[in-house]
Amino acid sequence: MSLGFDREVVLVNSGDSAELHTTLYDAEDTPMNPDDLLSVDFTIQDPEGQVHHAEGILDDDGAGTLIYNATSLIGQYKVAATFTLANGAKRSTRQDFRVINPFDPPAPSYAEVVGTYVWKKLEDCFDAEDEGPYLRDMTLNYFNEAKMTSFIGEGLFELNESPPVRTQLTVDYFFAGPGDPTADLPLLAECVFLPVVRHLMRSYVEQAAPQGMNAPYQDRRDYLQRWGTIYQLEKDTYQRNAAMFKRRFVGFGHSAMLVDTKAGRLLPAPLRVRTVGRGYY
Repeated sequence: MSLGFDREVVLVNSGDSAELHTTLYDAEDTPMNPDDLLSVDFTIQDPEGQVHHAEGILDDDGAGTLIYNATSLIGQYKVAATFTLANGAKRSTRQDFRVINPFDPPAPSYAEVVGTYVWKKLEDCFDAEDEGPYLRDMTLNYFNEAKMTSFIGEGLFELNESPPVRTQLTVDYFFAGPGDPTADLPLLAECVFLPVVRHLMRSYVEQAAPQGMNAPYQDRRDYLQRWGTIYQLEKDTYQRNAAMFKRRFVGFGHSAMLVDTKAGRLLPAPLRVRTVGRGYY
């Protein structure tokens, strides 16, 4: 599978069928044995908040499938697929999609633009089955592009509180209008990316070390340290760029004139010129 490939149903034209396919994984990160699955049911919440239920079909490989046709409303549809196991237990996965008008597609919100920009920094990670980091596979697609927007508040807080001056910037500052980001958008993406990486690092903390076994396995326990290296590199770049960016809010970013005093006028002109440039008045 090529890097960056996205097999999720993301956009569906209004009136078209949403083909939902989802797979349940076991604790060993492998698809569940079809013999251990009895049924799958889908719960769909439409953009108006109405909840609908539909019975899905279990394919031969154990994947749950549903052809959903009630897609007349424009907006985000939240979908949960609930699998019933042979032992009576139930486990769910998510498979959201969005319905658009193909003749008048909605412009992405400012937060969605930022989320897409941040996700581009993560979508080509090597170890994920689809796009994104390995964490996405283990959280059943909860950690995806849409989740990037939830880190915007934390990133903006750090940017506003960073020296040399406190500010009250919002996402709107980085856009001249819908679909028209300013040249400062990369800085906003950087400040949002840092809490995303910290989230990855926290998520990789609790990984058990296999003991008393000689079988080969994929050791991902050092992902915490690897992401820590990436975090430090990104943080250094962000701090340099943020310091230069916030100079414009201090009020002395551009010199308008030289400052002099009456006392300085008593000095000969050549000496007065030399001392004024060094800050002596």
